[in-house]
Parts: sequence; structure tokens; C-alpha cells
Amino acid sequence: MLIEGIDLKKEVEPIIRAAGKEQLRYFAKARSLVRHEKNGAGFCTKADIESENFLIKELSRVIPGADFFAEESGITGNGEYRWVIDPLDGTTNFAHGLPHFCISVALTHKNIVIFGMIYQPVLDELFWAESGKGAWLNEQKIKVSSPKKLDESFLVVGLPYDVHMGERKDFFNKLCSVVPQAYTFRHMGAVALDLAYVACGRFDGIFFTDLAWWDFAAGDLLIKEAGGQTSEFDGSLITLDSKSYVAGSALTQKALFELLRN
Repeated sequence: MLIEGIDLKKEVEPIIRAAGKEQLRYFAKARSLVRHEKNGAGFCTKADIESENFLIKELSRVIPGADFFAEESGITGNGEYRWVIDPLDGTTNFAHGLPHFCISVALTHKNIVIFGMIYQPVLDELFWAESGKGAWLNEQKIKVSSPKKLDESFLVVGLPYDVHMGERKDFFNKLCSVVPQAYTFRHMGAVALDLAYVACGRFDGIFFTDLAWWDFAAGDLLIKEAGGQTSEFDGSLITLDSKSYVAGSALTQKALFELLRN
């Protein structure tokens, strides 16, 4: 996508790849990294913090004056353009030596996502999407899978951050209503990457509650541009304030929505 002569894919790709390369250096010694606890939202490591600082510094040069909404440092400014950053999605996996983590970057214009990129450095997989122009894995166009019915669907779920929150109990009640209807489930621990996997058809559908805008901003655009459908459990459109999420092909999303909306 071009914004006043800026090719976002061309500009963002080397930045996110460089951040991924640095994460791999930390990943080799991830279990020894100091963990900084976050209230109700797990922990972060030096890899998270340094990745975010690097991304903010480099992305500031792509669109001078753009604001940021980043996991570790929060919101800066209130302009039309804003980068939404999860510098290391799947920190718990990362810190335990599990290679299921990613970097997620989205660009919004007046809070609407217009560009998204998710990078998995271990497999060197770059997922990206532009509003109105499709979704891609590296240089190959991708699309969501199309199971014929829910009981053929391979689903992935994301759990709420805080184990003490009432939302987690409610989520498990909803999960129990879906389990008998689907083929099988996985919980992978990195929602941004899970969304990318739905977009390219590795998973047939996804649902979760109580996660943050940086978790799903880029992935939501990927799924939509790959031909999928997304909404909250009550049918509302996805926004930066959304507290629930369900997505997949039109058939899968509708079937899940019918089970989750109550």
C-alpha cells in the first residue's frame, strides 16, 4: 500500500526481519532471561523490551509523526496514523524454548487497520496484508480454508490473560459448548501467529476473549484479506476495544458464532 509515496511492505519488511533476527539471538538463551512480571498479563523479557524499542525507532522513520500503541509502552499521541505493535507475541513459549512466537505490526488510519505484518523468525515466515489487496505468506497469496461443516474443523483458541478473572470461567463454559461440535482444538499460546495460521488455512477457525488490540490488529486484517469473516461473540465488528473474537471461513465463523453468542 502506498501512503504519499510510501510502499509499506517494502519499508516494514526489513525492519520486522531485523527485529526477528535479534530475537533469535535471545532465543538461544531464552530460559536464562530475567522475567519482568506484568499485572494480570504474564511477564516480559529483555527480548520483548528491546524488540519494541527497535520497532518504534525504525517505524518512526517510515511515517514521521505517526503514533504508537505498543504492548510494553502503551499509547503515544492521538493522530490519524498509528502503529500497533506486539514486539514478541508468545513470550511464555519463547521463554521456555518453544519456537511458536512472532512479531506483529499493524498500521491503522483513524483506528482502521490498513496494513498488517506478522513475522515468525524461526521458520522465516512473513505474513502480510494490505487493505483491499489480499493476504500473503512470503510471496504467495493465501486464503482461509473451507471445511464443509464444523465437525470437520481444526480450531485454535486463545485463553484470557488473567487466571483469576471471571472471564476465564465464562470462556471455558463457552469452550465446552463448542468442543463436542468440532473435529479438534489446539491452544498454542501466541494469538497473533494463530491468526496468521487461520489466514493461510492451517487452522480452520479461532476464538478467544480478553486479549488486547496488539494481539489481533494485524491478524484480523490478514484473515479478512484472505477471505475470512471476523466478529465479536455478539456479532459486533472488530475494533480496538473488542473483548471477544471469532473468525474463520464464512461457514466456520457463522457456526462458531451461533455457539458462542449466548
